[in-house]
Amino acid sequence: MQKVAAYLMERYDGMSWSEARTSEALKLRKLVESWLQSKGASEIAPAGAYHAEDGSQATFSIEEAADHNRTWWMARLQEVTNEGRRFLAAVSITNGSDKVSVYITLEVGSDVTQVSPFDFDPKCPKIVRTFLHSPVRWHHGFTELRRLRQLRGFEAGEGLAEEIKHPDRTVPFIVISEGNQGIAIPDLDKTLSFDLSGIANVVVLDSDATWALTDYLGPSLSCHSGAVRLYWPRFSFAEDPHRHPLWTVSRLLSAGTDLEVTSDRFRRQLRSIVMHAAALSVVRPREIDDIRGSASRRAFAEFKDRATSVQDYADLAEMYAKNNDQLLATNTDLTIRVDELQISVARLESERTALLSHLRAARGATTQQMPDTDEIAPDPGAETDEDSAPAYDEIRYYKKKFSAPNHDLMVRVSDCSHNRWQNAHAADKAKKGIAKLEKGRTDWQVLQHCGTCTGGGMWRVRW
Repeated sequence: MQKVAAYLMERYDGMSWSEARTSEALKLRKLVESWLQSKGASEIAPAGAYHAEDGSQATFSIEEAADHNRTWWMARLQEVTNEGRRFLAAVSITNGSDKVSVYITLEVGSDVTQVSPFDFDPKCPKIVRTFLHSPVRWHHGFTELRRLRQLRGFEAGEGLAEEIKHPDRTVPFIVISEGNQGIAIPDLDKTLSFDLSGIANVVVLDSDATWALTDYLGPSLSCHSGAVRLYWPRFSFAEDPHRHPLWTVSRLLSAGTDLEVTSDRFRRQLRSIVMHAAALSVVRPREIDDIRGSASRRAFAEFKDRATSVQDYADLAEMYAKNNDQLLATNTDLTIRVDELQISVARLESERTALLSHLRAARGATTQQMPDTDEIAPDPGAETDEDSAPAYDEIRYYKKKFSAPNHDLMVRVSDCSHNRWQNAHAADKAKKGIAKLEKGRTDWQVLQHCGTCTGGGMWRVRW
């Protein structure tokens, strides 16, 4: 079996008391049981059957363990098709020492031994959206898991930029910018939010918010004019912008004129990218093994107490418990090692995506796709001259596009061809905006303002 997706959803708010955690875990368990019953399970028992949509053989099993106030409960759903394909979904609810965690995995594999291709398109389980639509806050580590957001205005864009830059962010952000005609592919925001519930936060930005994002992240890491961008966690200004794939409007529409087909292709592509990363890097809650291990040790101790009158049984139980502890310790170490390796693989996968983008750019692949793929290739990236430092005695022209609270947001433009250049002395916000665009440079020789241009003004700078 191969894990194709993993979800971690954690409840912190109001979970300081054991009674609150117990109550919350019970509510979540009831939601899973209702989900099972909606699939046709006649009763909730340690094992049973339900009805699969495609007629596959569908069964479920339930396991649970307790360690004083801490509890663990898991429902495992398995479907086997007539062709021998096996699909496994596991939903576990852990009532831990300071929070309640939900851990969900999707796995695929074969029920028969054969070498053949296996095309599988993973989908978000309905139970994930059921959890997220409840009137409570969910987190994955540091980051709050959110439903679709529509951000309007410069300040909202600033807030998003801070979220993207935060070093402790734990889930990717899918940013969809609005162009002159709105979103490039109709309802793409709703469908991506539906597909990636629980493993990515989807955000739609208006023009003002995208200007703030450009101002804070820089042109090469921005997302505007109808583009879509995937921002992975561990964001850094020093890294290659290609690590955060960008799809411009022209790249999205280059896939064909049928927007419905394009939408389906792009949705499948992003599902594959994000779910694959989650499968490799979402770590199973450590308390699951701790609770199960403690419950097993207590069960062995109780068995030994009952067998004190028969020394042979007592010795056997003692030896069995000791061996079991060793196996549990070995299993925990291996699980931790696997999690570490999966995180390393996920990091290598993101670097591979960046290298492929470089390769496409080097080949001049502006509209064509890479051979033998149904994917819509990410854009090669922003223009490099936007990031180049000004040379000595070079003249550059800038235009104000937006007014932030403490500075003007500037973009580099061509000469306006006017000849009414005036020295600027008190243009503090304009100077700060130019310095911000040029990565802190303030060593210009002459800074002048055009007396003819309107609509924000034009500036000429000799460096």
